This record gives sequence, C-alpha cells and structure tokens, in this order.
Amino acid sequence: MTTIQLPDVTVTMTLVATLQASLPHFGRMIDQCGHPAPALRQLGLVHWENGRFDAAAQCFAAALSLAPQNPDLWRDLASVTSAADRDDEALTAIRTSLDLDPLNAQSWQTLAGVADRLDDVETAEDAYRRTIALKPEAAAAHLGLGLLLFRKKRYDDALTAVRASIAHDPVNGLAHYALGHLSFIVSDFAGCARAFDEAARLTLPLDPPTRQKRARALTFQAMIEGSVQDALRDYAEIAGEDREDLEIIARDAFSVLSAAGHLETAAEIGRLRLAEKPNDPVRRYLLDAVLGRAMTAAPMEYIETYFDQFAPQFDSKLLETLQYEAPCRMAQLVAGHRTGFRTMLDLGCGTGLAAAELQPLGTSLVGVDLSAGMLAEAARRGGYAELVKAEAVAYLKASQNRFDLVFAADSLIYFGDLGPLLRAAAGALVPGGLFVLSIELAAGEGFTLQPSGRFAHSLEHIRSTATDFVVLETVESRIRLEAGRPVPGLYVLLERR
Repeated sequence: MTTIQLPDVTVTMTLVATLQASLPHFGRMIDQCGHPAPALRQLGLVHWENGRFDAAAQCFAAALSLAPQNPDLWRDLASVTSAADRDDEALTAIRTSLDLDPLNAQSWQTLAGVADRLDDVETAEDAYRRTIALKPEAAAAHLGLGLLLFRKKRYDDALTAVRASIAHDPVNGLAHYALGHLSFIVSDFAGCARAFDEAARLTLPLDPPTRQKRARALTFQAMIEGSVQDALRDYAEIAGEDREDLEIIARDAFSVLSAAGHLETAAEIGRLRLAEKPNDPVRRYLLDAVLGRAMTAAPMEYIETYFDQFAPQFDSKLLETLQYEAPCRMAQLVAGHRTGFRTMLDLGCGTGLAAAELQPLGTSLVGVDLSAGMLAEAARRGGYAELVKAEAVAYLKASQNRFDLVFAADSLIYFGDLGPLLRAAAGALVPGGLFVLSIELAAGEGFTLQPSGRFAHSLEHIRSTATDFVVLETVESRIRLEAGRPVPGLYVLLERR
C-alpha cells in the first residue's frame, strides 16, 4: 500500500503564515475555528469544489500534519486524490480514516468507490455492504453495489440493489437506466420499458442501442400478451429509426422467450419461422424442443448447421454473456487426480476453448467436432495435434484403446440417452483411462430435453449408463447463465475399469 508522507509541522506553519498574509479571509477562518487545521480543511474544500485537486490535497495534508488523528481529514484527502486519479494514495488515506473511525458510513462508501475504480471488486462489494449496514438509506451505495453486481453478472442481486436505490432516491435517472437493462436480462419486459421511459423523463437520454432494447422489450411483451404476428407488424412503428431486421427480432424473441419460460408464445414464433423455411433443421429442432417432443439426441443436421452458423460468435457469446467456465473447471478436476496423459481427446472440441487448459496435462491432443465451422476456429486457435470432423459416437467406436483421457465439455448436452456414448468412450480409452464430462442437471431422474434444445441429465442416469467406469469425483456447479440466471450443472470424472 502506498505510503503518504505528511509535511513537517514547521512547513505547515510556514504555509499558514503565507496564507494569512495573502488571503485575509483565511486569517478570519483561523480566528473563527480557533486552530489552523479546520481552516486549512475549509480552504481545501473550496479548492476541491473548484476543481483544483492538487491544491486541495496540499491543504488536507497540511491540516493532517496538525491533526493526524482526524478521520474526516483522511477521508477528504482520499476523495480528492481519487478525483485526481491517484487511487493508490486514496486507498491508503481512506483505510487510515477507517482505522480511526470504523463506523463511519461515508468513509466506507468512499472506500467502495476507490476500490471499484481499482477493479478490486471484492473489497468494493464488502465496502458497499458495510455502508448500507451503517446507513440503509444510502441510495448511492445501493446503486454502486447494484452496478458492481451487474458487471459481475449476478443479475438478481444487482436488481435487488438497484431497486433499493430507487426506493431511497426515485429521481436518479442512472438508477432507472440500470433497472431497464437488468429488467430486460431477467425477462421483465414491461418493467424494462417503464424504467427506460423514466430514465428518459429524468433527462437521461437513451442511446440508440438502449432505444433498440426498449423497442424489443415492448414487442416481446406484446407477443406474450397478444398476437405474435400483430407484435411483429407493430414493431417498426415502435422502433422507428432504430428498428432492426424483423427476422433478427423474431429469431431473438424465440430464443429469449423460450429461455424465460413463455413456451406457448415461443412455439407460436417457432411455427411462423419454420413456415418461412420448412427445411431448416435448426428451426425444426428448436421448435420440437419448445413443444417438448420426445427425443433421444439432437439430430446431426441440427448440430452441424447450428454450430457452423454460430462459430464466429461462439466464444464471445459463451464466455462473456453466458459466463461459461467448464474447460477450466474440468481441467482442474482432472489435474487433481492425474497428469502426464499420452493421448487426449477433446470430444466436441468446438472452437478449441479447452486446448489451453488441456495442454499442460499431456503431450498430444486430438479434437473432434461435427461442425466444420467450429473446427476452423479451433485450427486458428491452435494447440491440437489433429482435428477431425466426425460424429462423436462413431469416432469413439473407431478409436479402440487409443486415448488415456477423454474430455467432453458441453457436448453430452446434445445426447439424451448417454448409454451408447459412454460405452463407445470406454472402448476408446485404455484401461484406467479417465473420462471427464459436464452435464446440465435434470430436476428428476433420467434425462429430459429442455426448451433450449439441450438435454439435462441426472447423476443417477450417469451412474446407470457408465457401467464400464468407476465414478471418481462429481462437482456440482453453475454451468452457464440462461435468461440471466445460473443453470445448475455437474462435472463428473470417470475412470475406465
């Protein structure tokens, strides 16, 4: 932590004498306060209010040389040095203030702001919460906490904090603006439009992307409450010059509304989209999923077509929007048991996100995927000795006793009954080889096709179908976000008997 060197008292008194000689009102402030330190603080506040941050910091430091146990002066110094982009000094100053007075809500809020600027999110979150505990009506602390949680993609918690901020300060346009974005993420479309309208009423102009989001929210809500065709017809008038391509609106409405549980509306959209392109395997399968039709696996033509289309945006969508971290978590799980693998298989390798995580575990890595588009992205990323376009089960059956590690991150979610794949994986592994996989957890037993088009499985289904394996370890975890909320999942490590 940065050390702050206060001026010597003799230097400060020389400054006081100079100020008295040049600023008659400063002398009067000393007479009124009875001591130079409060007068120096008042002068520092005047400099601060007028944007003279260095002069203000000099006054506060001088005052502290005379009153080093004054927590308010340390907080003032923290605030002005932070305003001058000297956040390391600010952090030292505000921690000193809190050491002297740990029950001051304003000081905790200052620490929260400084830590936030330094991207120390854990310290910032703790400081915002301490501020609120000491002063529950601190609207700015609620909002700061909400914005921080928003960035951490803890959307439900962020929503609670922003709503608390508005309850204490209903005329803050930024809070309503944040509420609009959060409401959209959690599929409260009516609330989203209301919040954006209130932000605009409070003189916070909406930028074009936000206006587009508002138009989407109104259109999606109209779809839920009435006719999808009528809502699509009215969209252009709602969006005006900010309107997007209607096909994009319909596609995204289908995805968002199905994830949010509005399955009847999503099915209506899906039927309209399939009628436009009746031979589209992606539209057909996703509609089947929303309708809850029984299936044992996603069709190969769906997987190939969908991921070929999705490949260029796959990484940003999965990592930034959905907070996907399966490759890292699964590699850590494997490393906790064994390293030094001779030949590893990344089954359903996609764009190669797992390559960097797997390379430290062994000498040779093979990637297999059904999508040529995904394999092209994996080739650009590098890290594979071989990349193969093939269907997973067929490839495993053709690779007897070849691998000592099979790694399947987010690929088993496109299979319902895992029995055939697990038997094929056992054949492709050497005795004692490891198979690590991720699944989305089913609410009941067995497996189920979800409206997302992905299958969820129970641990019991894994145990009952993995008869050639010993279960070494299981770890429950959030797999991704869906409609802004965590999707429960499971990482499983198996050993070939």
